[in-house]
Amino acid sequence: MKLKLKNVFLAYFLVSIAGLLYALVQLAKGMDRTLPLMQRFRDSATALSSGQPCDCLPPLRAAAEQLRQKDLRISQLQAELRRPPPAPAQPPEPEALPTIYVVTPTYARLVQKAELVRLSQTLSLVPRLHWLLVEDAEGPTPLVSGLLAASGLLFTHLVVLTPKAQRLREGEPGWVHPRGVEQRNKALDWLRGRGGAVGGEKDPPPPGTQGVVYFADDDNTYS
Repeated sequence: MKLKLKNVFLAYFLVSIAGLLYALVQLAKGMDRTLPLMQRFRDSATALSSGQPCDCLPPLRAAAEQLRQKDLRISQLQAELRRPPPAPAQPPEPEALPTIYVVTPTYARLVQKAELVRLSQTLSLVPRLHWLLVEDAEGPTPLVSGLLAASGLLFTHLVVLTPKAQRLREGEPGWVHPRGVEQRNKALDWLRGRGGAVGGEKDPPPPGTQGVVYFADDDNTYS
């Protein structure tokens, strides 16, 4: 039994040695095939770096061209970053702008003052603006007169009462009668030189004045 095991181990050892020798022979053959390819790659890389033409493989030439294009693009981006930014355009002088005539109808209600204050603060940011505030009332109210005086805006205070036949009755939908029509027409009449202002700038603009008319209700938000 001991003799048989010895023979088995000897046979296993011989087979292992034979397999190792075979693997070494195959590795040597692979190195013989790899060395010329590596040498060719080194020669191609040397020729590319020196700028000389070379007999490169097509994939190698394509990769070299991609690298060249990327380097060119990077150089272009760096040049753009170093370029000073253009000078910002200067806004026109306020005197060169036309006057904006903002027409706002208003009527007495709980939130009237809050909405007029919000609107006046927005209008204060606009140059060359003339606010035409038209009350739906029989006469000017202290609330609106005081608000206009404290607004710091160039304004004209107008008043006209909506006829009773055109007023909404309780329970009627809002589309039955137009709202603010009399007040907007009053502002347009003032612009045409028909007067009627009760406060602020009472003289209408002279004929031929360049301007823009904008209707801005007090219950809207503007920016």
